[in-house]
Amino acid sequence: MKSSALTWPTINLLVMRRWKVPARFTARVVMPLSFAGGLLLPSNAAWGLLCYVLLLPVVLARLARGWRPDWRDYNFSAMLVLCVWSSLAILWDHNISGQGNGHGYWALNAACTFAFLLCFKMAETDAPGSRERAITVMISAGAVNALMSLGMFLLSGDLDSRMKGWGAAQNPVLGAAIMDICLLLALERVVQRGRARRYYLVAMVPMLLYLLFSYSRMPLLALGCALSIIAFSNWAVFRRVAVAGLCVLLAAGVVWLLKPGLAEMFVQNLLARGTDCHLTIWGTAWQLIVSNPIVGYGPSARLPILPHGFCPAYPSPHNLYLSLLLYSGVIGFLLFWVCELQLFWHLRRNARGFSARLWLAVMVIPLVGGLSDLTQVIKGPSPLWYIIWVPMLLVMSMRPKRKT
Repeated sequence: MKSSALTWPTINLLVMRRWKVPARFTARVVMPLSFAGGLLLPSNAAWGLLCYVLLLPVVLARLARGWRPDWRDYNFSAMLVLCVWSSLAILWDHNISGQGNGHGYWALNAACTFAFLLCFKMAETDAPGSRERAITVMISAGAVNALMSLGMFLLSGDLDSRMKGWGAAQNPVLGAAIMDICLLLALERVVQRGRARRYYLVAMVPMLLYLLFSYSRMPLLALGCALSIIAFSNWAVFRRVAVAGLCVLLAAGVVWLLKPGLAEMFVQNLLARGTDCHLTIWGTAWQLIVSNPIVGYGPSARLPILPHGFCPAYPSPHNLYLSLLLYSGVIGFLLFWVCELQLFWHLRRNARGFSARLWLAVMVIPLVGGLSDLTQVIKGPSPLWYIIWVPMLLVMSMRPKRKT
C-alpha cells in the first residue's frame, strides 16, 4: 500500500497553487515597491497591506520553487541568524507590563522582515543592477516624503510644534534617521554621477529641511558624525556638502522671514524636552536586563512605567542596544555586532577612498541614531527596516568595481 505522507515536491506544488503570483510580479519588481512603499504610502498599515499582498506571496512562491540563499554568503547568513534568534524569542516571550502585542503579531512581523531580506537577495541574484535601483528608489522616495512632510507642516500653520512626517517618517526621530540615510545616498550620487548630480543635489535640500524641523537631536548628531567621516576626506566633497548646506540655510531663512520669531522657537523646541524621560526609561530597562541577561524577555516586553511628564505609557527601551539586550538577551546583542563587524570587513575589502568612507558613514547612522529611539529588529513593516536593515543590505551587496 502506498504511503499517503506528503513529500516536499507535493508541499511545494500546494504552496505554488495557494499563492499564485503573476509572472510580472518578480522579486526584481517587488523589491523596489517594498522600498518605496513605506515612504510614499500614508501609513504603516497601508505599507503592511502592500507587503501582505505582494511581498510575502512573491517570496513564498519563490521559496516553494526551490530558491535558497547561498549560506556561504556569510554577511547575509549572519543577518538571517540574527532574525532567527530574535524570532525564537517569541517562544519564551514575557509580557512584563501586560501591554505588549501578542505572539501572532510578532510572528507576522518576523515573517515580513524575513521576506524583506530574502526579496532583496532574490532581486540581487536575478539582476545585478538591483542594488543601484534600490538606491535610486530610496533617494527619490525620500525626497518626495520630505516634500510632502514639509508641505503638510507648513499648511497646518502649527509651526511651534514638532513636524510629523508622512508614512514611515511620521515619527520625527525615526523619520529623521531615515532622511539621514537618504541624504548620504544622494550625496554619493552627487559625487559620482556627472550631469545628473544636480538633480541629486536638489533632492538633498528637502531632506535637510526635514531634519531641521523634526527637532530630532540624535539623528542630527548621527548625521554630524557621518559627515565628519567623509566631508573632510576630499575637498570636492566638502564643497558640495557646503553648497547643499547653504541652500538649506537660505531656504530656512525664507521660512523664518515668513514667520518672525521662528528661529527662537526652533531653539526652544530643540531644548525644551530635556532628556525626554530617557534616563528613567534606560534605568528601568537595565534593571530588567540584569535580571535576565542571556536570552532576554522576548518582543512583547514593554517597560512597567506609567505615563508622567514626557514619559509615555509602557515604553520600549528607546535605545537600540538596550532593546537588543531586553528582547533577545546577550546572544541577540552579540549576533547584531557579528553582523556589523562582518559588514565592516566586507566594506574594507570591496571599497576604497570616498566610497569606503561614505558607506562607513551610512553604517554609522543606526549605530549613533540608535542611542535614542530604535527598538525591535524584527518589527516590520516599520521605519526600522530603513534604519537598520537597508544600510546592512546595501553594504552587503557591494562588489569591487572592475578595472577597465
